[in-house]
Amino acid sequence: MTWEQAHVPAMVWTTHAGAETGHAVADVLFGDYNPAGRLTQTWYRSEAGLPPNLLNYDIITSNQTYLYTKADPLYPFGCGLSYTGFRYSSLKLSASSVDSRSTVQVSVNVSNTGRRAGDEVVQLYTHQVTSRDKQPLKQLRAFQRVNLLPGQTKTVRLTLPAKDLAHWDVTRSMGVVESSDYDVMVGSSASDVREHNTLAVRGRTIPVRDLAKLAAESKAHGTAVDAVAGGNWIKFADAQLGGGAATFTASAAKADSGDGAIQIRLDSPTGPLVGTATVTSTGSVYTYAPTSTAIRGSSGRHDVYLVFSSGMRLVTFSLT
Repeated sequence: MTWEQAHVPAMVWTTHAGAETGHAVADVLFGDYNPAGRLTQTWYRSEAGLPPNLLNYDIITSNQTYLYTKADPLYPFGCGLSYTGFRYSSLKLSASSVDSRSTVQVSVNVSNTGRRAGDEVVQLYTHQVTSRDKQPLKQLRAFQRVNLLPGQTKTVRLTLPAKDLAHWDVTRSMGVVESSDYDVMVGSSASDVREHNTLAVRGRTIPVRDLAKLAAESKAHGTAVDAVAGGNWIKFADAQLGGGAATFTASAAKADSGDGAIQIRLDSPTGPLVGTATVTSTGSVYTYAPTSTAIRGSSGRHDVYLVFSSGMRLVTFSLT
């Protein structure tokens, strides 16, 4: 649709909205109704902006959606036009610094600068400035639709609970609000930020990872790692190995005949090899057996990689 964007003043897009869709679209096209719909997805300019495998639902590592993509979209998340225009001003926060249990009131003035009454959808986004983990470029936290007459200004108030800034800490399997500055942004879409402020949040610091265990003892619940091909690996970032881990102990399963192996490497899947644990066949991916190996040459803080041979499942492990 890049040609249409360059040559057509505006376009109307609708889902299957029901029997009155035709009348509704006609009202918009002839100006009898001033639209205020907003996109709930990102429209990329071309397939080149999409990840190679759309079935990869890990949007963090594949940089998908408005949360993580750095591609310039054709139409961004939250985008939508009106027959009038709107101006934002005077963004204010009820507090500049809060703890993780507090709630911040965000206010901004929105003015109708056109000659027609219309609705604006004011959108509130945040971005965490510093984090142990990869964070979204921006994330929608609240929105409000406001009707404005020509020349009218209203103060729009949005609520931002600090607890909503939590993300999942994989090192401890819990939600956490980190101590950080947070960019607070308001605008008419994810790519059209009009006003900006900064909120300091006193939360927690995620500790250095303690490689204790990974657990999934049944088909019904828990977490496990399956290696479907040789060379598959899992990374444990920023692990504290102290003065030097001496032993790797794990519980693993291997359905196929023959032995498999778990390599323990530092800082990359092909980094220094500090140990190899042999996994014997257990006959089922739900039948686990213990394995262990000595660890040599590991101390301090490292990213730890477990590299698997094919057909294996890891359920628990520890480095001690």
